Amino acid sequence: MPTDLLEKLAELPVPPAPARQTFDHEIHKRINSRLIVGQFFDLLLHGFAFGVAHFAKAVLDVVRLTLTGKFEVSKNDRDPPRM
Repeated sequence: MPTDLLEKLAELPVPPAPARQTFDHEIHKRINSRLIVGQFFDLLLHGFAFGVAHFAKAVLDVVRLTLTGKFEVSKNDRDPPRM
């Protein structure tokens, strides 16, 4: 009776390899479906939230302009100094 793990594995039968085209097709099908789902969730969680935040900022700026009559540009939105 073999006691070494490699000796035990050497006694197990090895199944035949799948056909190359079938194997490649299955791998691509699995990976592509997971990539699509991952990108969809990324769009929902990050892209949609990013868009809503920027839209809300624009709407609040319009409300502020309407109420105060002043258009204030934040330091982050100004052009960099020219050299």
